[in-house]
Amino acid sequence: MTIGEALRKERENLHYTQTQMIENTSISLSHYSKIENDTQDIKAKDLFQLLTARKIDINEFSKEVMDNMEKSLENLSDELIKAFYRRDIKLAEQIKMSIDKFSNADELQIRSELVVAVLTNTINYTKKKLSNRLTRYFQKNNNWLTDADMLRIVGNSTRIIDFNLLAVLMDKLLEKYKKIETFPLDTQKRIGNIFINYLHVLYDYGAVRTAQKYVIFLEHLPEIPELVFCKLIGYYYDALFSGDDKRLKEISSVLKILTPKILSGLPKK
Repeated sequence: MTIGEALRKERENLHYTQTQMIENTSISLSHYSKIENDTQDIKAKDLFQLLTARKIDINEFSKEVMDNMEKSLENLSDELIKAFYRRDIKLAEQIKMSIDKFSNADELQIRSELVVAVLTNTINYTKKKLSNRLTRYFQKNNNWLTDADMLRIVGNSTRIIDFNLLAVLMDKLLEKYKKIETFPLDTQKRIGNIFINYLHVLYDYGAVRTAQKYVIFLEHLPEIPELVFCKLIGYYYDALFSGDDKRLKEISSVLKILTPKILSGLPKK
């Protein structure tokens, strides 16, 4: 629920017209109408003035907006994933438009932009724009090393982020998570998947020497079922970079059985 939707709900509960809603405030009728329709934002001081004039509890209003906003963003995130796997371009674009209305959803906005770019095969055209946006995003968010949403952005953006910036980010991740076994399983899987995506980039750039430390990281992940895939991909890249055709063929045959779609997306010699 956006602020505009929440204000409309409050107004309807009070049985007010829009004109009555803005009485004793400095907000014009045309401006308020646009706020309710989510075509224009409302300044904090104007919102405070409006809520005070209508005797609406500010804390309750804020809590309701935030709770509903969180649920809305979670639903949109789920729908975005479905649209991506269904290759539904129209739905993905509609979801992106809905996400863009939220002013506090940077991570999801970037993710939706990436999804639409991939589905419409425009990734090369939007690469520079996305890279610039991602650079600004990482510069203003210093907690990205431990933030799940930030890490998700990194994982989804390895082919978009400027290569030099990406190298710095990956080295920081490698240092932060060198004792990966001490972190929760979800974190272990997330970091493993990020490095898998990064290895694909390093292969494209022919950066064999740099790739080795990330291959070693994947190969030395804890030996538990949930991490088997990450370890297997580590062995795949090890064989690929070292030119071990026999081993590469053996690993590929296993991946073909387990994850044929993923195998088709991996680089081949």
